[in-house]
Amino acid sequence: MKRLVWCVAVLAVLGYFLAPQWQSVTRMGERRFAALERRPSVFLVGVSWPFAIKQDGMADGLRLAQDEINAGRLTGGPPIRLVMRDDQDDWGVARKIALEFADTPEMSAVVGYDEDSVAIRASPIFEAARLLHLCVNANAPAMTMHDYKYIIRTVQSTNQIAQFLAESTASVGREEKFAMIWEEDAYGQDLAYQYRIAQDALGGQSVYQWPYPTEHTDFRMPVNQLRSVTADVILISGHDAEVADFLGKAQVVALTTPILVASDLSAELIEKAGTAIAKARFLKLYDPLAPTAKNQKFVAAFRARYGKDPDTSAAQGYDALLLLAEAVRSTASLNPLDLAFAIRFMPAWEGANGRYQFDSHGELRDKKLLLIDGASLHLTPSNHDGPGD
Repeated sequence: MKRLVWCVAVLAVLGYFLAPQWQSVTRMGERRFAALERRPSVFLVGVSWPFAIKQDGMADGLRLAQDEINAGRLTGGPPIRLVMRDDQDDWGVARKIALEFADTPEMSAVVGYDEDSVAIRASPIFEAARLLHLCVNANAPAMTMHDYKYIIRTVQSTNQIAQFLAESTASVGREEKFAMIWEEDAYGQDLAYQYRIAQDALGGQSVYQWPYPTEHTDFRMPVNQLRSVTADVILISGHDAEVADFLGKAQVVALTTPILVASDLSAELIEKAGTAIAKARFLKLYDPLAPTAKNQKFVAAFRARYGKDPDTSAAQGYDALLLLAEAVRSTASLNPLDLAFAIRFMPAWEGANGRYQFDSHGELRDKKLLLIDGASLHLTPSNHDGPGD
């Protein structure tokens, strides 16, 4: 409930401060529909992502999809052009970018965001400006709870993730005792809230909770406290550096309780955690080894072009753009509302990152999640040492 109240409060504050300019944003939407009715010479898509901070595969996946679309004219219409902006995971920067995109009449869609708090604040701007928003990483359910027409989420929401994680460790006929440690950002707070709901439904019992600030975190106290707590599982949610630090500290004190990491497993986390990674299980939103034809084709093309395997961001960016191309092909339109309805009501569509099908609110339905056992990962000599004190 705390997370939901926070989201509602944010939207209320946004409404108050944006009211003077809101009519101008609405007029941007009117200009967009008029401009797109004239069929521009390019299919314009904006991208808002913290490229410099993340240094992940998002840009690479998008560029690969763009070239495939344009080479094969997969949209059946004009070539696709990307307008890529670095939002630095900062709302002040992201807001300027969102308004820039809103005020670009020929733009049909936006792909973003990394952080939940940024995505939540940007979504009403795009709704007012009639600009399709493909949300590829932010998980907060609040974004699809306002009957918005122009938002599609291509990643699982926190309630879906929390339900999966709770069920993954539940034992039939036994009450599970769980501990939770989470970063006090939008994703962490919502994930903790949703996980408690899922555990309550399964008869689970919370025995330890420790939220931590985004900066200046020291895990010495919780790992030592957890040694004397009787728990069946410890759930932790946070950024890679903090999760790796927690795993390292847990290894130092010989904490034996199974650890479940609710953040997408990344190469950075594997490198930072070192041998401590073997003591945990990890959420995985994309499997480059998935044997589907679409994924094998994507991985082969990505390796040939970039000399490395794609990560989750690469697959999410790649699929988002191809999904947009399919919507353009099926509607013969660049109008954001036509594209939004086409995606929401299309039959199940197969991408590199699995099956996509959406409900009437733009939320993913029945998309597979994975758990990876850290002990199964192959560590290189350069990352054999876990984080120290």
